[in-house]
Amino acid sequence: MAAKSKEIETVIDEVRLLWNALVQYGDRLHADEPVTMGMRAVLEFLSKNGAMTVPNIARARHVSRQLIQGFVNELIAGQFVRATPNPEHKRSPLIELTASGSRKIGSMRRKEGKLLGDTDLDLSESELRQLANGLRAIRTALED
Repeated sequence: MAAKSKEIETVIDEVRLLWNALVQYGDRLHADEPVTMGMRAVLEFLSKNGAMTVPNIARARHVSRQLIQGFVNELIAGQFVRATPNPEHKRSPLIELTASGSRKIGSMRRKEGKLLGDTDLDLSESELRQLANGLRAIRTALED
């Protein structure tokens, strides 16, 4: 069991390093954008999941409500998202993408996709699926 524990630790270390590399890559790639990587994460989340409250976004992303609220405030100021009445909770509005927000996350994804597609990565689609499944399994185990 000790060998498995060491391997999990190695995977987690690599994930941390990859996360830092992705943030730096994104910062460089999108340096001309009015959207930070944290704001981008909120745009992408809303694009994939639809309108949601700040507390629900924070819970789903495993971060603080205050962090998400800061990103949302900046996104509202930039007119990338808007707050709409929430029929289920008067004090917690639904946050939804605007047309401008949809265009922004779409253009950022296309830019990333083109550059990542050009990256010299020696992994097959099957290997990438296995990798994603393994990372998902670790995350799920940690969440349980």
